[in-house]
Amino acid sequence: MPIIHSDYRAPWLFRNGHLQTLSLRLFRHRPSERPEPDHFSTDDGDELELFWYRPGQSDTLVIFSHGLESHAKDGPLLSFAHTVSGWGCHTLNWSMRSCGKRLNRTRWFYLGHDYQDLKALVNHYSQHYRRIYLVSVSLGGTITANYLGKDSSEVNPVVKGAFLLSPPLELDSFHAAMTKPLNNWLYQRHFVRSLLDKFERKAAYIDFGNEVDMDWVRDCKSVDQIEDRLFAPMHGFESSKHYRQHACSLPHLKNITVPTYILTAEDDPFIDNDQLPVELAQKSPNLYLEIATHGGHTGFVKRQSDSYHWYERRFRWFMEKSTVA
Repeated sequence: MPIIHSDYRAPWLFRNGHLQTLSLRLFRHRPSERPEPDHFSTDDGDELELFWYRPGQSDTLVIFSHGLESHAKDGPLLSFAHTVSGWGCHTLNWSMRSCGKRLNRTRWFYLGHDYQDLKALVNHYSQHYRRIYLVSVSLGGTITANYLGKDSSEVNPVVKGAFLLSPPLELDSFHAAMTKPLNNWLYQRHFVRSLLDKFERKAAYIDFGNEVDMDWVRDCKSVDQIEDRLFAPMHGFESSKHYRQHACSLPHLKNITVPTYILTAEDDPFIDNDQLPVELAQKSPNLYLEIATHGGHTGFVKRQSDSYHWYERRFRWFMEKSTVA
């Protein structure tokens, strides 16, 4: 597809990637209408936390996947789902393993290469809907891209499109970005505290096995170290770099067979613009790529005169276009 020309214009106070990124927590909160809680049991005896908006009857479901150290009731993502439900769709937000209000029953965490839970949700709910769309932010976009591209023949035919907001399609540049002092202070410290807190809570009732050195994990100061000392050995990888290579979705984008929209920004503090699939998107019949000048990481602050956030408008356009197609 031709590269989508972005006409997003940030409010003048938000022409900075960090302000755009941080604006989500400052200005966008959960909608007043509470979602309907639910749960989904996995084949290995675990449980996923779900939240629904189901306004009347609908043949269309939109599944929302969150990013790193977020959850299904994340304010901006739940607000996005609430907006989409106002268009007559059913929406489903789900918490990945170890991200729900209650920690999951098994020792597994969520990883960029592991799309099995998303696949299970799609296959289960495909029995009740004619169309399913996948909306994913940040690391959720990595997981969704791997689901669509790693084994495209196994993607459920009810999936009609995917909308990826600020997805890190490869993770090496994310970790390089986290070494910058400002990124470390603004973001990485939060990620590390949150991940280590989950580790401690899970360690109280789950045996991580001999491959995990508990004290070494507790001494981690970066996400890279947590991946190297906890996630990699626990999930069968040689190192954090080995895991990141396996989680990289870039090589698999060419295999995607459903319309997929990638929306990102030049001033995203987490993503290396040189790694964006510009040439592939120009050749692919299924990839749409929009690179805005401003927007930060999943920010895209709206002007006061706008009814919808920019990515909501883009998703509605994309959904209507792919439905017609």
